[in-house]
Amino acid sequence: MANANFNTIHPQSISNSNSLLLTVKPCSLNEAISYQNEEVVYRFIDTYDISFEEGNDIFVETKKWLWLCAQPDIEELSMTEAFFAIDEMWHAFILFTPEYTDYCFNYFDQYLHHLPTTQREKDERKKLQEEDPVLAMEKYNQEMLKQYAVIYDKLGAETVLKWLVEYPTRYSEEVLNQRRKAKSFPGKPTPELEALAAYLQAGKKVVLKKN
Repeated sequence: MANANFNTIHPQSISNSNSLLLTVKPCSLNEAISYQNEEVVYRFIDTYDISFEEGNDIFVETKKWLWLCAQPDIEELSMTEAFFAIDEMWHAFILFTPEYTDYCFNYFDQYLHHLPTTQREKDERKKLQEEDPVLAMEKYNQEMLKQYAVIYDKLGAETVLKWLVEYPTRYSEEVLNQRRKAKSFPGKPTPELEALAAYLQAGKKVVLKKN
């Protein structure tokens, strides 16, 4: 509990207008899952050493998570360590900004914002943990049980087991970090760049010519 990390999701944060929220009509779960974008999966497996099939499976679960976030009767969800793989895939999807934006509006009738835990929220949790660890643990457990119930009601037992048992073991932060691919960069600047750096360090004016 002391190391619990939350990314709070406010599905309806597209607007503070209650009248607008009442008109939001998300698509069905099957429609949300039907969306395909191989580039998102390739982006993910370019970062982590897993197969395309594994990456695509995580992308499917991420689309299920986004669909869950878009439901108008759900006020707030928390992205904890158990959802690390889904969270990372969400990050990969968001990098494709035009496609992600279109997906949100075309399938959910709203933009789903990914809001990180603020420093104020971290400080409040830390303070409660220090002042009353029993109460802090009780509050955490209640929040998680409530969220697990929502997942079960909306997505079923299979998804609960996959998100909370299989993924935390198979794709934990520790496991995925071990499978993170090293990025190759030139070990040394070219002679031209070294010469340019020397001129700049000497305070000399450099005129760069275009070919």
